[in-house]
Amino acid sequence: MSFDALKELAAAGHNFKGANPQQLEAISSLSQEEVTLLNSIKQRLDSAEDVVPHGVDAPLSGAFVW
Repeated sequence: MSFDALKELAAAGHNFKGANPQQLEAISSLSQEEVTLLNSIKQRLDSAEDVVPHGVDAPLSGAFVW
C-alpha cells in the first residue's frame, strides 16, 4: 500500500474543506516525513491551552491551518 498524504493528514484532523484541486495536489505530494512533521506540530498546538485555531468563528476557505 502506498503512502497517502491527504488520508494521513485528514486522519490527524486536518481539514481540507474549500481547498481547490491545485492545493489538494500540492498537499498530496508531501512526503511521509513532511506529513509526520505537520501532524506533530498540529498535535502540539492542539494540546496548548493558550493557542486558538484560526477560523474558529468563521469557516476557512482553502486554507491549511489548524
